[in-house]
Amino acid sequence: MHMPIQFDTLDYAKRLASAGVPTQQAEAHAMALGEVLGSAVVVHGELAALERTLLGEIKLLSQNVDTKLGALEAKIDALELRLDTKIDALEQKFDARLERLDLRHGADMKHVYWMMSTLILLNLGILSKLMLQ
Repeated sequence: MHMPIQFDTLDYAKRLASAGVPTQQAEAHAMALGEVLGSAVVVHGELAALERTLLGEIKLLSQNVDTKLGALEAKIDALELRLDTKIDALEQKFDARLERLDLRHGADMKHVYWMMSTLILLNLGILSKLMLQ
């Protein structure tokens, strides 16, 4: 996509010759420089076209990234919802088990209180009998 630069080799050779460079050498320099400038130099129009192409590709890549980011965010939101649901279910199971344990231990403690009360009363009865004798 190189666009040639307009370079007058004949005029350049004449300038070199008028500066004291031998004519044959001036013509050789002019031809070589003309070839280099014609094939290796990038001109403004070429850069502008390349810039437009690159900007278009950058815009397309940006849109692709935005699309993929949106899809990734949706997946993360779905996973977060699933995780929250599972955590809630586990909390309910844990609460139910804890409540059953509390009820079971509460009933066990009632038996312990009843037995201790009975033992205390028996000991008081025995103590009072011993003291009265």
